[in-house]
Amino acid sequence: MNHRLIPTSGPQGEDDFQLAARAVAVVRRGWLIPLLGLVLLAAGCTSTSSPAGHGPPGVQGQQGLPAGCTHTVTRSDEAQAALDAAAAGDTVCFSGGDLTDTNMAMTRSGTADAPITLAADGATVHEVQIKADHVVLQGFTVAGGGGVLLEGAGITARNNTVHDTEQGGITCDPCTDSTIESNTMTHVATNGIEITGQRITVHANTISDTVVGRHGGDADGMRFYGSGHRISDNTISDISAEGYRSPPHPDCFQTLDNSKPPTFDVVISGNTCRNVDAQCLIATGDQDANSGAPTGVTSITFTGNMCANNGAQAVNVRRWPNVVVSQNTFAGPNLTRAVLISEGSTGCTVIGNITTGNRPTAEVDGSSRPGSHADNNTPA
Repeated sequence: MNHRLIPTSGPQGEDDFQLAARAVAVVRRGWLIPLLGLVLLAAGCTSTSSPAGHGPPGVQGQQGLPAGCTHTVTRSDEAQAALDAAAAGDTVCFSGGDLTDTNMAMTRSGTADAPITLAADGATVHEVQIKADHVVLQGFTVAGGGGVLLEGAGITARNNTVHDTEQGGITCDPCTDSTIESNTMTHVATNGIEITGQRITVHANTISDTVVGRHGGDADGMRFYGSGHRISDNTISDISAEGYRSPPHPDCFQTLDNSKPPTFDVVISGNTCRNVDAQCLIATGDQDANSGAPTGVTSITFTGNMCANNGAQAVNVRRWPNVVVSQNTFAGPNLTRAVLISEGSTGCTVIGNITTGNRPTAEVDGSSRPGSHADNNTPA
């Protein structure tokens, strides 16, 4: 179902994504935009390289187990007893090819100073469910089941590969003070990553080829709900709407307010969205305009991202106030404008963005103009 970006005119035949990369290089050489201070780039996240040993599904097993395994599980029938016996500070290790039908269910909690670590050397399991606090999940391949389901505080999921699931890749709902980093999600159903809660960090993950699940739904990169999240340096690519009787609406980042907690103080920075068939970011408040968010507080700061999606706009904000869109590069082949602010999305700021191909950057409708402004975009 993958398809290539449609080339557009540029110097020496550059396509939109190459133009975007060139534009970002210009920005990084010193085209700094003042104002807003800026904005919370203060998330404190820094870029890291992709995790070692993470190739396509089926090429795992090269990571190695950590030193000091409290217990090593090599057979499916050993797994649950080892999980049930784990205590704070333990490291339970998983290795070998006899775990593919294992459904891991973790309910034992560690502590902030002594988390329980579940570690694998790339060993494949069917599904992981963690309903506990202060647990680390690392080095697993998860395939064929419901993906990775997390619920709790202080949970970390890192260096895992999730593919060909019946549900989403990694879901953290509800979570607080948790981290999802350096994971790879390929051909999972509905969402690569979905987070709900407070202060969740989502950093340096790779998501591609999300598909619609057996029971319908959408096919997105990430969905986010709640407050205090920091989403940085992720790469989302190649999500298609083609080949379905009822096509999905693939977006890299999506939030909405239908029966969801209010979403505010979310920073999305330094991410790459490429060859995804709808928007780079969509925020829609069709139920109550995200009215549960504190008055005057920035709901979403979308800054320093590179968007080369395939929709008519890269950012679509509808009935969703107080969004900041700054210092991004927009290069989608089908853009009619890069940023659309509409239907009462007041108090929004669009500043210092670059849109390639001579297409306008910002369109703000009349109902959204109170408190909103668009400045110093190229082109306007």
